[in-house]
Amino acid sequence: MAKLGVGFIGCGGIHNAHAPHLVDNDEAYIACAMDVSADAAKAHCEKYGTKHWTTDRTELLAREDVEAVVVCTPTGFHKEVVLDAAAAGKHILCEKPMAMNVADCEAMDRACREAGVVLQIGFVRHFCNEWLKLREVIQDGMIGRPVVWRSVSGGSGAPTAWFFDREIGGGPFIDGAVHSYDFARFIFGEAKNVVADIRRLKADTTAWDTGTAIVNFASGDQQVLLWSWGLPGFGYKVKADSAHDVLGPLGSIMFPGDGKLQVNLEDGEHLVEFEPDTGSDWFGKQMAHFVDCCRTGKQPVAGAKEGLEATRIAEAILNIGDRPAVVEL
Repeated sequence: MAKLGVGFIGCGGIHNAHAPHLVDNDEAYIACAMDVSADAAKAHCEKYGTKHWTTDRTELLAREDVEAVVVCTPTGFHKEVVLDAAAAGKHILCEKPMAMNVADCEAMDRACREAGVVLQIGFVRHFCNEWLKLREVIQDGMIGRPVVWRSVSGGSGAPTAWFFDREIGGGPFIDGAVHSYDFARFIFGEAKNVVADIRRLKADTTAWDTGTAIVNFASGDQQVLLWSWGLPGFGYKVKADSAHDVLGPLGSIMFPGDGKLQVNLEDGEHLVEFEPDTGSDWFGKQMAHFVDCCRTGKQPVAGAKEGLEATRIAEAILNIGDRPAVVEL
């Protein structure tokens, strides 16, 4: 069977997490790279040995050797790119978040289903041994249910300004936290409502960058995020403290690293081991899964449903903004 030809739409930072896993791949290769910046597209070719590049998305999508695409544009452009790719009959791996709102996600899902193409969303936690072990420990009831999953983090935030644009990137409560919304759904099931109080610390940006969001699930479980990308600069230049744990009626789960989860129960500490892997491993397994889905027609483990529902949570939180409220989902 001939290798699957894959095209990149967008050759910015995140595409470098995907591209290495198509170089020397036994079942796929990079057929063409596209970016609105000719310099970015040519830099991709020099780095990864890709023979063809363009600054025209239509030209890439018209290529017969491009059977699938990886969408690495800013989030605000995902809808138009995915609709064009679906119309051209290309399978699609779209970076997270799926889109900036639920309506756009629904349009993308509909277009891909009608075209009969795969739509996978880049939720790499589904391919991470630590996150999968956390899900297993919680669902096995080791610390009881319901649980409260707490995440606290802060810093300058993402590396470029578009992440902080309200219309294109949306800030941390969609761009970063969408990973957490998605994986919470994977553990707990459907969300019931959200409570939020978010604001903007950066004066020269438009997205909400700091605050607290609480997601309550129909299962009774809860997710609490205290996040900020509001500190000075970009690219995580200035850092703040962080914390991450899960609380339950029988104990807690902590993240000591080194291939272990620490489960604290009344009778003491218990170390739950897993095979350590890295971010590169997650992206590698994600790409292998995408290629397999393109080949076989399987549904991806993180598809349109996962992308849409995570966006539903994010959209509700962003719409609350700095007016604290509860929004039923």
